[in-house]
Order: sequence, then C-alpha cells, then structure tokens
Amino acid sequence: MAKHDEAKNHEQKAVSPVASVAPTPVETLAATPAIPDERYKKLTLDDAGSTFAYGDTSKSGQTVNRIDYIRSAWTVGKQARGAIAKELSRLSGKKVTYQIVFSATKGVAGGPAPAAAAPAAA
Repeated sequence: MAKHDEAKNHEQKAVSPVASVAPTPVETLAATPAIPDERYKKLTLDDAGSTFAYGDTSKSGQTVNRIDYIRSAWTVGKQARGAIAKELSRLSGKKVTYQIVFSATKGVAGGPAPAAAAPAAA
C-alpha cells in the first residue's frame, strides 16, 4: 500500500499549481467583449417616422433615442404597441420586437383610446 500512496503523491506534485488558479474578476471582465446597450440606440427620423411619433415633420432628419421615440409615439401619437414595433423596424432596418416596445411603455399613460363597448342587445 505504501508504494501506491507514494505514486499518487508523486503524480499530485507533478501538476502545476499555476494551471489550477482561476482568473481574477478583472481578467474576466477584460476578456468579455463589450455588448452595446440597445436601450439607448439612436434612430434617424424621416418624414413618415416623425409624423408617426410626434405629429410633426419638422423633426425629420434628427437623431433621437429609440426609447424616447417609443414613448413619444405612445403618449403623443397615441399609437398601438404593434404599430410602433413595425415603424421601428422600418426606421432601423432591423426587426424590433413587440416586447421591446411593451417594456418601454409599461406603466406609462397613453396609447390608443380604448374601443367603445357595443350596446347590449335587448
């Protein structure tokens, strides 16, 4: 038994202690690629986009934050969330999901007026 234990101890000593050291948090952060924050993505407005959200063509050609555009279309333009997502996709040239628009407008007063209830048949 003693020879077997000595062989095991010899194998364990042969392992380099440097290989078992975990990277520090600073090294991990430095190795992680930077991901751009989509919340502050910029949009360049055209005539249709500025009319859609702001009801004003004078903003055409301006660059605005995407979240500001969404909230303006929701509160000022009284647009539906699905329509806002489609317009954002058109302006940015990249698919913008309904969930992004929902998260930006959740809890914010605005949106289209609710449909009037149909009178009950007697």
